[in-house]
Amino acid sequence: MSFKSKMMGAAVAAALVGCAVPAVASAEPNVDAAVAAFKDLNLTPLTTMPSGRVVSPTVGSAENFGYRTYDQINQELANLESANPTLVTLKIAPHKSVEGRDVKYIEIATNVAAQDGRPALFMMGAIHGDEWAAGEHTLEFAYDVINTSKVNPKVKAILDKVRLIVMPVTNPDGWVRNTRANVRSVDLNRNYAFGWGSNIGANFTSRGSGPSSEPEVQNTMEIVQNNQVVALLTNHNNSHAFFYPGLQIAAGYPADLDVLRGLSLAMADATNNGYTNVRDSAHDYETSGETIDWSYYATRAYSVTPETVGGSTTCNRASATNKAGKAPNYVNCTTGDYTGYVPETAAADIRAAYGGHAMRDAFYQALVYATIDGGHSVINGTAPAGYTLKVTKDFDLYTNTIRNNTNPVTFSPPQAIPTHLESSMVVPADGKFSFHVNPSVRPVPPYRAEGMVPGPNGYYQESWTLSCLTPDGTVVETKQVLVDKGDTANLSICTQGEVGGTVPATLSLTLGAPATFGAFTPGVTQEYTASTTATVVSTAGDATLSVSDTGANPGHLVNGAFALASPLEGLGVVKTWTAPTSNEAVTVTFKQAIGANEPLRTGSYAKTLTFTLSTTNP
Repeated sequence: MSFKSKMMGAAVAAALVGCAVPAVASAEPNVDAAVAAFKDLNLTPLTTMPSGRVVSPTVGSAENFGYRTYDQINQELANLESANPTLVTLKIAPHKSVEGRDVKYIEIATNVAAQDGRPALFMMGAIHGDEWAAGEHTLEFAYDVINTSKVNPKVKAILDKVRLIVMPVTNPDGWVRNTRANVRSVDLNRNYAFGWGSNIGANFTSRGSGPSSEPEVQNTMEIVQNNQVVALLTNHNNSHAFFYPGLQIAAGYPADLDVLRGLSLAMADATNNGYTNVRDSAHDYETSGETIDWSYYATRAYSVTPETVGGSTTCNRASATNKAGKAPNYVNCTTGDYTGYVPETAAADIRAAYGGHAMRDAFYQALVYATIDGGHSVINGTAPAGYTLKVTKDFDLYTNTIRNNTNPVTFSPPQAIPTHLESSMVVPADGKFSFHVNPSVRPVPPYRAEGMVPGPNGYYQESWTLSCLTPDGTVVETKQVLVDKGDTANLSICTQGEVGGTVPATLSLTLGAPATFGAFTPGVTQEYTASTTATVVSTAGDATLSVSDTGANPGHLVNGAFALASPLEGLGVVKTWTAPTSNEAVTVTFKQAIGANEPLRTGSYAKTLTFTLSTTNP
């Protein structure tokens, strides 16, 4: 039976009985490539947390049960940046938490400041504030990758190709207060816009006042929307499992079930089969408004919920050394789950759950998947060095049919959620670029304007809008680029070719007919006017046209030995230019005053004048 028919058969079963588990996905070549790449890393096993954090197995409440505080985590993020300035950059998300706390995260990549079009893996932790183990795992993976990249060239090569974005504490108010929800009692993992509002797995309070109403949720959405996040991991605890989309059985299965299930199984396998609970989230328990559903249907990125720790009855209960099941013994449970190393003194069920079953290996498995070009799309081409390339996409996602807080119960139609994706890169010095992007071809979602339509339902054949901008932000060219998963588009944009000629330095002055005053009338006071034209051609940056009299008795018309008493008017500067001009006709006007008592000699009064076109900026 083909994979398609298996998947369709599972969907029909779910619709009929409401409890079918998806069929096992067939082999997916990009997942297979990622599995091979992970094994090739040949990671050295750990016996302590990558940060070197060491606490006593019996640490209790006086020392926060071994777990970091919010302030300690932020300080360590800052320390990682200062110790690795070209590899790590610390960022503050745009929206503060409800109580006004900063939400901090780091980006990790070779030459991390470069805007170079690399794909990203986004790992977020503790969206449920009381799931401290998930936040610790997230921070420790940042340490792990940074440290290992310095001793393992193959891990360094990953950071040459991929940007790792790490947000250890998504819900800082919940972390500080040790509560699942934020301070408005909103479960942030029920607040994402896509599929929101049905109250499946939520209530009117926990879902939030509106789709994506919470600032902590908006932070994560904006990271995804403004980076090419090809893989997203939202770390939770305590189910010892991997959950992928969808969230609701009646919504059916996503179109990319082969990748979503295949890579989740590969992550579980990377733990040396320590994790065996791998399924769509709906078949764990049904919910709505979760991170992974929104991320997948907005970007088509691989999106999964790793449920860390768990799997041990000793770790799952409150005790003198456990804050609670969601913050279990730091050494035996949290460190054991991350590293796969458990002290011999730990309980037998802890050793069985975590010994030799390192969760870090699952994280690395997802990280190497981000390096596989076939798992996303690539736009290659040429453009002027230093120009900015920007890809954008706009579409609507939809909530579920919204259950209203009324008595009797009423419902509102699904609400459109305008969704804007935008990311950019700068063209390198050689003018050749490689822009790694999620596919423009988007999965058809089950939640739509007309209500729920069970999937899978194929793909929308949409395109990225690729814009090319000059360094000052001027848009020079835009193109529509349609790329499916695994596609590579090759194109040239804003490409400049030279054509032209040279202009020799030119100052040209051509005079029209001589200016003549006509006959002067003796004994009569009168002012006479005469004019000529000067045709000017100038290629200079500036130019000046002037008239001068350098002959005998300068400035006066003469008739042999006789000269007019009044000076000739019109000498000096006629016109100036601050730019080139061509064949411009300039009128040059002269005036001559004659008095009633001025003696005039028979004959012609005249003068040879000098017309000069000059420049200081040829």
